Amino acid sequence: MKAIWKSVTDLFGGIIVFFKDALNLILPPKFWHWQTFLLLTIVLWLLSTIIGEVDSNKKEEINFISSLAWLSLTIAMGWRTNQKPFIFKEISLSPWVTGGLISFLLYQNLANNTKYIAVVSWPIISVSIAAIILVLSSSEATTTAKTSQLSKPSFVTLILVNCLISCWLGLYFLIQDIVQQYPTMGADDLSGSTFVYRLKTPSINDNGGTKILNLMEERLNNDLGTQRLGLSVPKMKLRLESLKDEVAKEISVKENDLWELKTGILSKQSGYELDLQLFWQGFTAKNESYYLSRSCKIGEKVTRRNSGSTAPILVGKVECSAVKKNDFKQESEQKSIEKI
Repeated sequence: MKAIWKSVTDLFGGIIVFFKDALNLILPPKFWHWQTFLLLTIVLWLLSTIIGEVDSNKKEEINFISSLAWLSLTIAMGWRTNQKPFIFKEISLSPWVTGGLISFLLYQNLANNTKYIAVVSWPIISVSIAAIILVLSSSEATTTAKTSQLSKPSFVTLILVNCLISCWLGLYFLIQDIVQQYPTMGADDLSGSTFVYRLKTPSINDNGGTKILNLMEERLNNDLGTQRLGLSVPKMKLRLESLKDEVAKEISVKENDLWELKTGILSKQSGYELDLQLFWQGFTAKNESYYLSRSCKIGEKVTRRNSGSTAPILVGKVECSAVKKNDFKQESEQKSIEKI
């Protein structure tokens, strides 16, 4: 019996020692300490989790407490990284760690179309925090002498470097926005650029016009797959123009207005032969003009109704070749139009 009692007391004693060591690790040695804010972060995070479990509809309250927890974590990490071993040759990592955490909080709370502001602002926020730390930690007596620390060549250089990084980040997001709205320009030959580097070689499938032609073929197949051919050549041209507008609205990028569709249609007894041409009216890297072309044959095929009827019916069938890129000179455009 004594052996059992001794085992139980040893077990509880070990648990108590474990929790005591854990509390000593978490509890700050004094009130004003970076661990105080870390402990506050844990408490606020647990509070927001409990509120979310009790009532998930209180999103505003949960977001507010979560933001407070993140601010508390920012203070704790900024305070800790301003001490050794996070100081290298009198340069502290604290401003950039703190600025990164603040930027992440901004990123989470900004709208999707303005989230880039948080990333671009990170170097500016960081160097501003570095300026505050430099002034507050200065041993000078007067305010003027403290603020004069900001005009040192080393700190001015630091400001300029951070502004340069911020500008490069802004340029990156600007280029990404241009590529999203003008994918054809992004798929162009940019080998002569001094600041754009491709990780992969673009293909013709990355061209915005190729996407339009592919969707036009898909829509045309869907339209004619359940009905017989009965459109005249003028009506078929109008239908193709309408398809191009529908596809452009679906893709919804700014460059759609820079594509001009021209169609050559040859009517045959068994259907049509189409020559779809999309002329690019926008800028190009080498100031060249080109158009994308795709040849299609529209015929009829025998199929059966979906209702289960055994009676065969004739419906349209579309077969298109691969998209080709063709260069042309401006003076030859009129001849191409007349040929169509």
